[in-house]
Amino acid sequence: MVRWLQERQILNPPYYLHITQGCAEIGWQASKKITCLAGESVNSQSWICKLKEIGDQAALHNTKAFGYIGFDACDSGQGFAPDRSASFPLVQFFIPEHRLVIHSQNIEYQGNNPDILAAVLDPSIPGLNGGSTAAVGGDLKAVFADVEFSEQAFIEAVKAAKNCLSEDITKVVLSRYLGFNYDADLLTLFSQYCLKQKFTDAILMDFKSVGAAIASPELLIRVEQGMITANPLAGTRVLANHPEENYRIARELLRDRKELAEHTLALVQIIGELHPYCEAETLVVSRLLDTVEQNQIVHLSSFLKGQLRADHHCLDAALALFPSTMVSGVPKTQAIELLRQIEPFPRGLFGGIVGWISGQDCRFALTIRGLYKYGARLFVQAGAGVMAESDPAQEAEEIRMKMSAMLEILSGGVT
Repeated sequence: MVRWLQERQILNPPYYLHITQGCAEIGWQASKKITCLAGESVNSQSWICKLKEIGDQAALHNTKAFGYIGFDACDSGQGFAPDRSASFPLVQFFIPEHRLVIHSQNIEYQGNNPDILAAVLDPSIPGLNGGSTAAVGGDLKAVFADVEFSEQAFIEAVKAAKNCLSEDITKVVLSRYLGFNYDADLLTLFSQYCLKQKFTDAILMDFKSVGAAIASPELLIRVEQGMITANPLAGTRVLANHPEENYRIARELLRDRKELAEHTLALVQIIGELHPYCEAETLVVSRLLDTVEQNQIVHLSSFLKGQLRADHHCLDAALALFPSTMVSGVPKTQAIELLRQIEPFPRGLFGGIVGWISGQDCRFALTIRGLYKYGARLFVQAGAGVMAESDPAQEAEEIRMKMSAMLEILSGGVT
């Protein structure tokens, strides 16, 4: 359907496709938009007020404001691609003029052009009759990275980080990236990568100067009718190609001291961050230390729930978790300071959040497991948590596996 809308020049940036369990949404043409942290002072917090305002306006019209916050918004007033080849705003949200909500049995349209709904209900449109919600994209050409933070450089960074860890900094998350001189079609990337992954939120977004195709496995936060839900993932093992072996690997993960410590430390920090925004005695760990399999890796997973305090905004709770400790470290402030010393590049979209806000409801996923487009260049990026017990080669292997599905469609998996 997205391709059909594009071909008829109905769908132009900004637009998004957001798929969660049992539902997909397409929104396009901004009736209102905010663009922030595109050169402002690093100390400017005005974007938070603007985001609350656009969320409140969306709620008044029974819709959502969709967008992203890049990782570097935590300490920067300008976004850059990892190789600094392009700049972009670190915060962008818009209220769509047109919005399609697609369930398994029906399609709802919100907007001022009812002819669009009549057109998309045409049974000849791909994706509405037994196909994917997003039309299958075109072909991808084979491309190879022309810039990167290499695996060897990452291994050296892990070694340096381990030397800096202490009782004051117990975990830091380091990343590496590969960059491609490739003005790729985002819908094709989304169709050939995201729709083949296991995800909690699959997102295609295009803000013209910046865009992404993301198959995020991790829900940062959902606030619905005052109920907060978070699903942190930390602790990782590479899977095999056999169900029985994967079961053994998952059981082994649950007994691994380093992985359990990594997950537990992060979980405790998240509880501390959410606690001030929850009604007394409502914040609980509803599920502790499950395992969840992605395509080639398995994570430790926990769920938290709590009741949002009546005197706090849902965005306050979301930003208390931003950037996620799962992509920064423990404790967060000191870990970010350390990674800024060791990681010699901006993160851009990677490790930020993407989703929507509508009044006191919101849903944000981590921008991980994605292909990120800045201008005419494309980037793949992934991270791994470093602790005192970390083996640099194993952390590098973890990143390789996180990148592998994306690199396979771009360059045959060569890193």
